[in-house]
Order: sequence, then C-alpha cells, then structure tokens
Amino acid sequence: MLETFFNPASVAVVGVSSDTKKLGAVIFQNLIDAGFKGKLYGVNPKAAGQELFGKPCVASVRDIAEPVELVVVVVPAKFTMPVIDDCIANGTKNISIITAGFGEVGNHELEDEIARKCIENGINLLGPNCLGHISTFDNLNASFADGFPDRGNVAFVSQSGAYCSAILDWAREKGIGFSHFISIGNKAVLGEDKLLEALQHDPNTTAFVFYLESLKNGKVFLDVIKEVSKTKPVVIMEPGKSQKAQAASLSHTGSLAPNYRVLEIALQRSGAIQAYTTREMFGLLEVLQYANHKEFDGKVAVLTNAGGVGVLTSDLCEDAGLDLATPSQKTIDALKAGLPAESAFGNPIDVIGDARADRYEFALKVLCESGEYKNIIVLLTPQMVTESKETAEAIARIAPQYKNVNIFSVFVGGLKVKEGRKVLDGAHLLNYEYPIDIVRLLGMLKAQMAYKNVQHVDVPTNEVPQAIRAAVADAKVQGLASLPQNVVNMIMDHYGIDYPKSGNFTDKAAALAFCQKIFPAPVVLKLSAPDALHKTEMKGIYLNVHDEATFNEAWDGLNGSIQKFQLKGASVLIQEMIVKATETIVGVNSDKNFGRVMVFGTGGIYTEVMKDTALRILPAADFDAMIKETKVGTILNGVRGEEPKAVGPLKNTLQKVQQVVLEIPEITAIDGNPVLVTKDRAVVVDFKMLLK
Repeated sequence: MLETFFNPASVAVVGVSSDTKKLGAVIFQNLIDAGFKGKLYGVNPKAAGQELFGKPCVASVRDIAEPVELVVVVVPAKFTMPVIDDCIANGTKNISIITAGFGEVGNHELEDEIARKCIENGINLLGPNCLGHISTFDNLNASFADGFPDRGNVAFVSQSGAYCSAILDWAREKGIGFSHFISIGNKAVLGEDKLLEALQHDPNTTAFVFYLESLKNGKVFLDVIKEVSKTKPVVIMEPGKSQKAQAASLSHTGSLAPNYRVLEIALQRSGAIQAYTTREMFGLLEVLQYANHKEFDGKVAVLTNAGGVGVLTSDLCEDAGLDLATPSQKTIDALKAGLPAESAFGNPIDVIGDARADRYEFALKVLCESGEYKNIIVLLTPQMVTESKETAEAIARIAPQYKNVNIFSVFVGGLKVKEGRKVLDGAHLLNYEYPIDIVRLLGMLKAQMAYKNVQHVDVPTNEVPQAIRAAVADAKVQGLASLPQNVVNMIMDHYGIDYPKSGNFTDKAAALAFCQKIFPAPVVLKLSAPDALHKTEMKGIYLNVHDEATFNEAWDGLNGSIQKFQLKGASVLIQEMIVKATETIVGVNSDKNFGRVMVFGTGGIYTEVMKDTALRILPAADFDAMIKETKVGTILNGVRGEEPKAVGPLKNTLQKVQQVVLEIPEITAIDGNPVLVTKDRAVVVDFKMLLK
C-alpha cells in the first residue's frame, strides 16, 4: 500500500546541496517550509557529518540506522543504480526519482533495471523524470515545485512536470487547493492506476484530475475508474489526437499514446470526464473545488435580465445535452408574486432589463427553495439600472444557505460588471465571462453521470471444436497473415454467422457449373488469398455476374490479378449477390491498452471517407445502443417512409463476432466489410480474420 508514500515518518533527499539553486536544496527546503513533522535526512558524501539547513547529513542511505520511509533521488541518472541498492539495503519502501535521463531519452535499459529491482524488493517507485509529490494534509512537499499549495479536496496527477507547475501557478491565483499533487513522469512502477486505487478512499479527496500522455495499465485503470467514479468524479485530460502530438509525447515521456478514439470511448464508458483543452481542465478543477455538491443531473435553471443572452444560453444548453425544464406551477406562482408581469416565467426566467439586485435576490431564492433545480445559471448584462456589485453580494449571501444547489454566475460585459466579478471571486463563487464556459462544463459533468453505474459485462465462453483449433494453428505455423476462406467459413458455420451461398474455385468449369445453378440471379466473383486484403485496389471484385459472358470476363480478370500480384494460395470466391441492402461494417481490432475493440458503422468502399462508426471495448452487451449511435443505424431503423431493415439479426451478428474473438484469441482482428443488411438478413459478404 502507499500510506507511507503519502505520509512518511522519515524522508531522505539523496543529492542535497548547500547551493540553494540546485534541485536537491530546493526539495530539501520545500520539505522544511511545508512543516514536515517527521525525521529529515540529507544524503551527500561531501557533506557527511555536517548539517544542511539545520538537518543531519550522511554519506549514504545505508548510513541511516532505521529504514527510511521515503527517499527522494536527485542525482544524475548514471549514479542512480547505486542509490537504489543503498535503499534496498536500508529497507526503504518508497523512492521518488526526480532525475531525468531515462526512458524519455532512450535509456530504457537503466529505467527497466531500476524498476525490476524496486518491484522485486517491494519498493514503490515514483518517476523517474518527475517533479515529485505533495500531500497537503500531511505537510509533505517532496517536490521542486515553486511553493506549497493550499489544502483542497482535489487530487491532481500529471505525467508532465511542467504542466504541474502551470497548474499550481494558476491554482494559486484562483485560490484553489489540492489534497495531493503528484507528478508521475515516466511511471516506471507507480502509474495512474495504482495511485487512483490507493487514494480512492482518502477522506480529504472528493475528486481526481489526471493529465496523462500515455496509460500504464489501461484495462486496470478503467476498472478502478468505474469503481471510484460512482462516488467521486474522475477527470482525465490526455492529449495526443494527432500523429505529431503522439510523437511529441513519445519524446517527452518515452511512452506511446493510445489510439485516441478508443481512449475516448474507454474513458466515457468507465465513468470518467474527459477534458479536451486546458481551459476545460481548469474549469473542471474550479467546479470540483467550489461547487456546493457534485450532483450534475443536467437539469438547469437559467435566470437572466436579458432575453437575447437567455436565448443564446438556451441554444448552448441544448447542444450540451442539458435540460431547461419549465418550473412547476407552484414555482411559477411564487415567482409571479414578486416579479413584474412582463417577466418570462418559463426557462430561462427573465427578470427583464430594469432588474436591480433585490429582484435577482428574490427570484434566485424562489428557485433555490423550490427544490426543482440542483444547478442554476445566473446571467447578468450591464443595463442602465443594473446593480452588478449589489447583485453579486446578493448571490454571495444566498449561495451558502442552499448547499443542495450550485449557483453559477455569468456577468457578461467589461468595466460595468468588473466590481461584481470581484465580489464573486472574493467569495470563491463560480463565475464566468461567457455562458459557453459553464454550459460546456455542466454538459460534460452531466454526460459522466449517465455512465456512473455501468455494469461490468461478463460474457461466458465455450470450447471451440478441435477442427477449428487445428486449422487456426496450422495457419499460424504457415505464417499466414489471415485465415484461408475455407477456415473462415468453418468458423462462421460454427457460430451461425450468415454469409452468402458461396464456393471457392481454382477450376473454371467447376466455377461456371456452380454459377449456372444461381443464374440469372446475380453473383459476385472476388479474389480469395491470404495476402489479398484490399481487393478493390487489386481489381479483385466483379459484381452483377449473371450469365456465361459476364462470368468469363470476371474469371479472366481475376486470374490476371492473381498473376500480376503473385498471390500465393489464391482462388476465386463466388458468392450469391445480396441486393436491396444497406452496407455496414463490423470489425474488431486489438488495442495495446484496452484489448479487443469492436467497430460498427457505414460500410463499403467509402468507410474511411464517411467516418460513421461507433466503438466498444469488449466484452460489451449494449449492441442496440452501438447501432443507434451511427447514422447508418438511423437508416436501418427506417427513414423517409422506408421499412426498417433487419436490426435484430445485425445485433446478433455483433454478438457472434464478439464471441469469435473471445473464444479464438489467435484471431487478432476481424474485418467484415461489407455486412449487408436486408429486410430480413444481416449477411457478411467479405470477412477477413487476421492472425498478425
């Protein structure tokens, strides 16, 4: 566990110096200035036997008689291994390596060896290449951060030390405090998963915010988030959407970022709140620090003195998925008792342009006392008689009285609302210059509420027939990139996956005889070869083959492609042609962080162009919802008078594909494109099962 990591009884700083400009001295002084109550040792052979900053200094951690509960290492990377050995000899259980020069610059061997030694000896290792960590309620500042933050209820964890510094500086200006502030650097041993798990029951922490450039144990982290987010919000900001950002992340911390879309769906369904910008992260930090409560159910009241700003805010609320519910008749009657007849009593509630502070105070009290809204947005614009400062003072009086209501103020304007904003800032009341800032945040928080209680999915697996096992094993021995079509068909037959009447042929006469049993109904001729993964580019598909003449043209064309691309083990696959169908795609890929990921969406040759897809981390169960998330799902359910297509069989196909990859782990990816959905069938026309 990590109790002594956050609240050690003794700390040693290896690399302490009398030079106050050096990091060892900065960290040592930070520990003293924070009021650390335990034993504090300096470690530096050159100062052994002396005192530095009034504390004893020794040559080595080995020279300290008792096990040190936390050792902070600030020596160059090339000298760190002997320090680790000293810590092992001392019985140390927690080490923080501040020093850079490890995996982030390609020095993976040293980092891995240090991690191995720490794990083998039961040592919790923070870093390397980090700022250190701070636990405000334990008076611990084992970092080289500039200053000691105020105490607060948010634990902040960052992979970037520089980002930590920026957050601390901003938080100091805003009066925001932290329970824990942790820079994890390269996270050779301690990662976000272990820290969240260790702090989930911390009484001083009611929310978590993470800035991450990679994930250490993706699936484990998700499982912890699912549990923690039921009672405490978890905010994640992970940059790396672009290829250049991913490359920058690699050079920064030595670890690759996950697939961004997969990460988004994984975090969403775990119950995390994902921030996309620094502005959003700062905003969420403020809300989680100063909000009266953390029940962001999406139901919002808007109180305004300007109809136009109210309308604009209404649009923003709708876009953010918020509910501007109309007040009950009882609340409307209470508002009418003190507001002018010209006021609007729906939602937004418009107290009109000549509202002074007393009118705002009256309306706000009515809404708070109604019990109908847990979150209220107060809009104010500076009109001729508007009392900006006095209205802010009224809000400051009301907010502490109603702990079950969050009040968010938006004073729109410049000089004329400046005094009002000062009052709100001084009272630590959440206020914004623009409605979009708080509306966006409330939308994000409301979206997280929907996933707080998502149940874990457990899909039972069954024994796969020996014939299939043997065929898959043989394909791997041969080094094939994908399973041969006859093995794919065997698997589809076993799982009951619908596919067209088909046959694989190398003999032209036999192929023609097969087609003549189907003519004049159309068939499709296509290449079938382990290395023919992109048939369209190879001219490997001929559609609407319906007689002998079109058959000859298709057969000769495909054989020409086989010779041109020198395809080994190639044959011609002939299938019945499915007509009056909607093209979809069903696929599975393997993600290094989260395992198997299923994709569903618009299929056919324009899949990459349309980008109409939904993702699920497997195992999953909500395939109905997955289909409905896509535009093609809307089409399948019937639009513009069309009859719905076979959504039920399509859902079953998704379930069966999931079963395939869970029961045959050698299959690393599946590409079903297109899967044609007719009025009564979901037919997998082209199904590739990849082994590499």
